[in-house]
Amino acid sequence: MVETLASVANARANANTSPTPPADDDDEPPSSGLHHSGQSQVNNSASRFPPVKTRDTLYINEADVSGVEGNYTFGEQFERTDTVTTLDVEKQDGASEIRMRGTRKAEQRGPTKSARIRALFTPTRNIGPRPTYMQSLKATARYSPLNVLLLAIPVAWALHYTHQSPTMIFVFCCLGIIPLAALLGLGTEQIALRTSQSVGGLLNATLGNIVEMIIAGIALKKCELELVQSSLLGGLLSNLLLVLGCAFIVGGFKFPQQEFQPMVAQLNSSLLIVSVISLIIPVAFHLYLEDKLAPGTEVDVLLRLSHGSAIILLLVYFAYLFFQFYSHNHLFLDTHQVQSHPSGESSRRSSLSRTWTKSKTLPVGITSTVASESSLTLEHYETLKLNIPSALLLLVAVTALAFVTAEHLVESLEGLVHDHPSISKEWITLIVIPVISNAAEHATAVIVARKGKFDLAMSVAVGSCIQIALFVIPLLVLIAWGMGKPLMLLFDPLETIVLLFSVLVVKFSIEDGKSHWLSGLALIAVYIIIALSFWSFPDPVRLIQGLPLACF
Repeated sequence: MVETLASVANARANANTSPTPPADDDDEPPSSGLHHSGQSQVNNSASRFPPVKTRDTLYINEADVSGVEGNYTFGEQFERTDTVTTLDVEKQDGASEIRMRGTRKAEQRGPTKSARIRALFTPTRNIGPRPTYMQSLKATARYSPLNVLLLAIPVAWALHYTHQSPTMIFVFCCLGIIPLAALLGLGTEQIALRTSQSVGGLLNATLGNIVEMIIAGIALKKCELELVQSSLLGGLLSNLLLVLGCAFIVGGFKFPQQEFQPMVAQLNSSLLIVSVISLIIPVAFHLYLEDKLAPGTEVDVLLRLSHGSAIILLLVYFAYLFFQFYSHNHLFLDTHQVQSHPSGESSRRSSLSRTWTKSKTLPVGITSTVASESSLTLEHYETLKLNIPSALLLLVAVTALAFVTAEHLVESLEGLVHDHPSISKEWITLIVIPVISNAAEHATAVIVARKGKFDLAMSVAVGSCIQIALFVIPLLVLIAWGMGKPLMLLFDPLETIVLLFSVLVVKFSIEDGKSHWLSGLALIAVYIIIALSFWSFPDPVRLIQGLPLACF
């Protein structure tokens, strides 16, 4: 070090007496320039540290260290260190870029098949502890005050087997079906909590239609073809207008604007229109071509048309299930709502009410955008009331009781109409029976709408209609085909027109993904008008080319 300091002092002395002229080329390093004496600016002893030729070379100020051996040696060492550091950073950047490319490719490929399947049976929210059998029994007994009406079931059976008044049998059967439908909703809800939202909506729609399917199956067995058609079409009207309207009204008391997936709403509307078209074409065919066909041939033509349409509708329904559960299950998200604020800021805050949460039903790789702070800080837990064995046992028991009670109800219908000729049979089958059998779906849709789960309410109400129109009705047509019974898609013309306008009203109400309580009031008003129009509707006698349908 002493040697280095001495050389620095000598260099400064030489710089004061004989200044070094500038190099010929400022771009050249100091070692390439020549002194006025023709000697190199750097002492030959610097050759012990050969210069490192790099692309990014760092030079020391020539005016201060020209010809200084120690400073130039330090600069060369600094050049080497900087070069190594630059290469390390470039390697790290390259590795990060490779990892980012791999991540982007994985996101573009999307979730795997196993991840999609697991997502279907993953709860949307955290669930609480598993209840015991005793706790499940107590929860079932205390579920609803409507459980008191379970006492009407043995009374209805006793009246039936003792051949009492058909009116009393019908009334007690209806009272008994109401709590059965509610308990059916309880068991379905407890199972649906352990699955994704889309699977839960399918379970609610399927098991909520059990009572209707039981009544339709019993009526088909007894060749009550008009009762089959009226009860199923009444179920469509009840879910579309009454259930959905009540959900909008109850939700409107808590939320100024109810929001749900607009794409899903438009898809549901399109599927409902497809189902209505499948019912309009046989009616138009019958009204226009009845007199133009050879006698006795129209029934065969309508049956072929109905069977082909039923197969197509079933294929559409299975494609809809594939769309909902596999290919586009990320569309079926839960849209959270913001409550109304009395301070007048509800309109401003409602613009932020649409919160897309990263639910466990989403496939891997799909990122959600959260628009409210509450969804980031609050963790929701679902309290279980029944364990899985208790829920399954409840569903089996309720279905068995509903089957026997519905059978007695169908058998008492003829006696009821005979004793009360002022009441139309069409009104009972189109209005009364569907309202009673849809009690579970009605309660479920209203409850979840009040909690802000409007996507689930739409799935229960409109999803049930899609299932009836695209699955239940076509399936019964094919079953009747196998049984040799002439059940077809030829419904009453007035019923078909009423269904068409009901679907259009619902379509205009939900196609933009937003709704409010006034939309619900409009739906209920339409349903009341339909109920009044069928109060005095004469009993339809289905004649095709002047002859009644022969059913055995």
